[in-house]
Amino acid sequence: MKIQPTTLGLLLAALTLGSVVALVAQQPAPKPADDKSQTVTEAEQPLFTFPAADIQSLTLKTRLHSLKFERDQDGKWQMLEPEKTAASDPSLAFLLDLLASDKTPRTLTVPLTDREQFGLHQPTATIDLTLKDQKTHQLVIGEYDFNRTHFYAQIDPPADAKDLQVVLVSPNFDNAVNRPLDEWKADEKSSQKASPEPSESASPSVLPETPPETPPEASPNSDQ
Repeated sequence: MKIQPTTLGLLLAALTLGSVVALVAQQPAPKPADDKSQTVTEAEQPLFTFPAADIQSLTLKTRLHSLKFERDQDGKWQMLEPEKTAASDPSLAFLLDLLASDKTPRTLTVPLTDREQFGLHQPTATIDLTLKDQKTHQLVIGEYDFNRTHFYAQIDPPADAKDLQVVLVSPNFDNAVNRPLDEWKADEKSSQKASPEPSESASPSVLPETPPETPPEASPNSDQ
């Protein structure tokens, strides 16, 4: 039986294809990359271990402002930069309480080259704290995470670190640090309300004095 050239070509092509398929099937499947460059610690930890009352001064740098605050001898917050004036107690109290009470649910250990992925190369805010015992601390806040439920941040980052220790912090830091300059200053009206001076409207009204009634004169005795 004579095989036609066309049939022979098809047989050779089928044999070649089968050999390629068999060779590929024998190759081990590529294993997923085991990324050991990043580790995750699932443990809730406080950002800092000191109370808000221990903070003596702070410097806040955002993309819009650079501000410096310090407690005076009476414990009242004063703005030193960019202006020297009384500081807003509510605005500072909100930030300080957040620093002292917030907890991070997760800590990531990543290479230094990943700094940009977390927005830490151009931070949303950098907060430098000095305590009453002169110890210093720093919080560097980067960008939101992918679902915008937390900010990426660093706590007291060492200058010679080989890796980045990245934590997750509350999204409330957005409102705590991104304020107009006027909201960092004490409200003059509030200051006046705190120590009001007597005003005419607040003074008790004084009624005009009425002359005492003159008793009627005794009528002459009709019997006399």
